[in-house]
Amino acid sequence: MKKPDRTYDVKLSALEDGVHRFQYHLDQSFFDRFDYDEFDNAEIDVNVVAEKRGHLINFHLRSTGQVELPDDLTGLPYMQQVDGELSFVLKFGEEYNDDNDELIILPYQTPFYNLAQAIYEMVVLSIPMKHVSPDTNRQEPENDDKTFIDPRWEALKKLLDNDKNI
Repeated sequence: MKKPDRTYDVKLSALEDGVHRFQYHLDQSFFDRFDYDEFDNAEIDVNVVAEKRGHLINFHLRSTGQVELPDDLTGLPYMQQVDGELSFVLKFGEEYNDDNDELIILPYQTPFYNLAQAIYEMVVLSIPMKHVSPDTNRQEPENDDKTFIDPRWEALKKLLDNDKNI
């Protein structure tokens, strides 16, 4: 990410014990800040629920929306629905530690936590590996006896058949 966008800062010192909710709307400019160009025309809504209890804050993020992807089969763009979820815990401690994806330790007196990286990772990981438009004709090839068989397999098959006849 180029320069942190303070829009996604959660002011930790202002959070009292209890449940807090945050909402964000992402468009393509959010992903451009991360130099991510695998899709276009992103329109995604993110809901964040933060529950603070003492020195722990449980975060639950949920996203829903759509992005424009190129179809793997045709190369034509189509709109893909994306839905994602991410949960993690922020804990206050002596020093910063993010070795565990589900538990992030922040030093005491940390004034804020920026959610942009967590939101980015949640959305990008919710994109399917295969990009196939629902409009793409995905007919399976017909399985008939005229299917090409590698001659090496044909030779091995003959060897097996000869063993059965012995």
